Amino acid sequence: MARLRVLLRRMRRPSLLLLIALLLGSTTLNYVDRQVLSVLAPVLRDEFGLSNEQYAWIVNSFMAAYALSMPLAGWVLDRIGVGRGLTMAVLWWSAAGMLTAAVSGPVSLASARAVFAVGQSGAWPAFAKAASVWVPQSWRPMAIGVCNSGSSLGSMIAPPLVVWLAADFGWRGAFLITGALGLLWVAAFASFRRRTPEMSGSGGPAGPPAAAVSWRALLPRRQTWIVFVCRFLADPIWYFYVFWIPEFLTRERGLSLAAVGAVAWIPFLVSAVANFATGMIANRLASLGWAVRKTRRFLMLVGAAGSPVGVAAVHAESVAMTMTFICVAIFFWMIWSVTVQTLPGDYFPPQAVASVYGVGGLGSTLGSVISIWLVGRTLDSTQSYEPVFVGLGLLMPVAFAAGMCLMGRLKPVELEELNPQ
Repeated sequence: MARLRVLLRRMRRPSLLLLIALLLGSTTLNYVDRQVLSVLAPVLRDEFGLSNEQYAWIVNSFMAAYALSMPLAGWVLDRIGVGRGLTMAVLWWSAAGMLTAAVSGPVSLASARAVFAVGQSGAWPAFAKAASVWVPQSWRPMAIGVCNSGSSLGSMIAPPLVVWLAADFGWRGAFLITGALGLLWVAAFASFRRRTPEMSGSGGPAGPPAAAVSWRALLPRRQTWIVFVCRFLADPIWYFYVFWIPEFLTRERGLSLAAVGAVAWIPFLVSAVANFATGMIANRLASLGWAVRKTRRFLMLVGAAGSPVGVAAVHAESVAMTMTFICVAIFFWMIWSVTVQTLPGDYFPPQAVASVYGVGGLGSTLGSVISIWLVGRTLDSTQSYEPVFVGLGLLMPVAFAAGMCLMGRLKPVELEELNPQ
């Protein structure tokens, strides 16, 4: 805690706010680039003659590479710092996104998405580490909620933007232009790093690199596996909405690509509101004297209780009611997600946060790879979304029960416990 207080004094408030804005920009671009495939899925499926299962395999080529890369990204960020690590990540995924314009079939498309995923894995561990280093614990849910809302903003911006770009420049042009946006962000971030000396070094502030925390010290800790299990069980819900909702609206509700672009952004606007709302609720509960542990458990319960409402979307008779149920489900899921993403910073010192976050990201993507494959198989075999929505709706209560069992009365881990002398 003494180290954290020193860091907070070193990072001036305007610099901290600008850093959070830039991190929000990185996560927004991350999801704009990620969503290009799902928005263009009806076009690409028709051009390459893809079945539901083939499309699921292409999505899973991204997810599998993302799962394997996330722990590595966290490990790298804990050693070289947010500045250099995030710059490398954005350059990588931007270049890979642009190269996707050159694909000629399902194999090359799947390969391009796998390469793309390696760079994409750096964005979330980067903001989690930044929040643990520079943001006080009581305000950490708000900072994480702001940065995490990039997933919502990017998913909201992508449908109309990609539909417009594809209409004017073709689907290949859409990949090229959205990928090039990351280069502008890298230039802005480089300027910020030059003007902010606190961004040099490994842990964040200027000075020698922080002591490395080994995997051997992290993996036996139950605190690490709380994050893994909670994300393994719950995150498939988010990825279903990200990757399959344009397809669902096209195949089941009869919407054209333009109509999908007109409505598919709405749930992600709701999720952006949920990001901010979660931070505000957590801050309010802290001001009322709630302990951090009690606040986290309460918000996880709220999210787990409300998210299964999304099951009703498959039975809705109109597009408006379909979108309403999806929006409610995403709102409550995001309350859960923001809360779970604060746990690495609650339980571990800043030197280990990105690595633990990476383990959680591995759980998230492994669970999502399995669920996406099952979604594709289920749709091809049953020709119905009903078992998909019902199955995913049951995940949140299971995730909550597992999370509470693992959390128990665990206390934060001190750096000295991870790096004994």
